[in-house]
Amino acid sequence: MAPLEVVWKIVSDFYESYKWFPGMKSCERVEGAPEKGVGSVRRCVTSVQEGNDSFGVEKLIAVDDTNHSYSYRLTDTNMQGFDGYQATIKVCEAKEEGNCLLKWSFELNPAAGHSKEDTEGFLSSAVTAMTKNLEQLASSQ
Repeated sequence: MAPLEVVWKIVSDFYESYKWFPGMKSCERVEGAPEKGVGSVRRCVTSVQEGNDSFGVEKLIAVDDTNHSYSYRLTDTNMQGFDGYQATIKVCEAKEEGNCLLKWSFELNPAAGHSKEDTEGFLSSAVTAMTKNLEQLASSQ
């Protein structure tokens, strides 16, 4: 992908995920410090289908700059299938020198009418697109 420090600089900005998260149109600070700080809250808007925006309000619950990770919890959304959603993003060294791995783990309780497998499939395809977007951003740094 790219060097760990370059990728961490990009993904660790809690309010700038719209630059690399597929389909995200905006991500704005709702409350908390302008920089990443535990307790900060953001409102992200995504557009999966033209003219059909979704939003998610997410609270930063943990940051570990030393281990290049942070965790956040979805507190409000109009997206179906994301009940109890909590995620951790971690950037790790890869075996190949000058590269890193992005690990995105999550927990969720599928909403009525949505299987966990369908939701996981959707999120898995998002990881593929995220990787491509991050590679492009990192190469321009």
